[in-house]
Amino acid sequence: MVRSLLFWLAKCTVCAVFVVSVQFHQLATASELDPITVEITTHLGDQQSFVEGDVISFLLSMDRDAYVYLFYRDAKANLVQIYPNQQGASHFYEKGFYMPVPPPQTGFQFKIQPPFGDEKLFVFATDNADVKLNARLLVSGLSLVDGSIEEIEAEFRQQSGLRFGSANLTIKSRSR
Repeated sequence: MVRSLLFWLAKCTVCAVFVVSVQFHQLATASELDPITVEITTHLGDQQSFVEGDVISFLLSMDRDAYVYLFYRDAKANLVQIYPNQQGASHFYEKGFYMPVPPPQTGFQFKIQPPFGDEKLFVFATDNADVKLNARLLVSGLSLVDGSIEEIEAEFRQQSGLRFGSANLTIKSRSR
């Protein structure tokens, strides 16, 4: 059986290429992904406090081109995917310089609103343009995500092809 399968593969170049391709993909397990170095801050820098109504712009930098996904955990532990969102901007970012998130041309803004307290922004960078998560679309065009941030990170690692990176930033918010 093995001999006939090898003979058949030797005669079928397309099949042999497929087998090599599948074996190559299996080599990059979640623990062996090439790292992407990700840095994130706000337009006011790190360790800033924001008050109700403030508009925040994030600045992102990476050492490799990647697709970027941002998640926001509010003071009540709700986890929302804020980028990419239904506003339609591309979430592909090039390496080597600080880029504003969201891009100015989208007209989308991140505005501080209740609940207030310690909040956190999580950034995942990957070579996968279409990571699938369990989420519910909100009226705002953002998505409420099911699961913990650890489960989401594991899902990103699993769905990344060869590269993955992450970073997070704590934000303090309060009422006026």
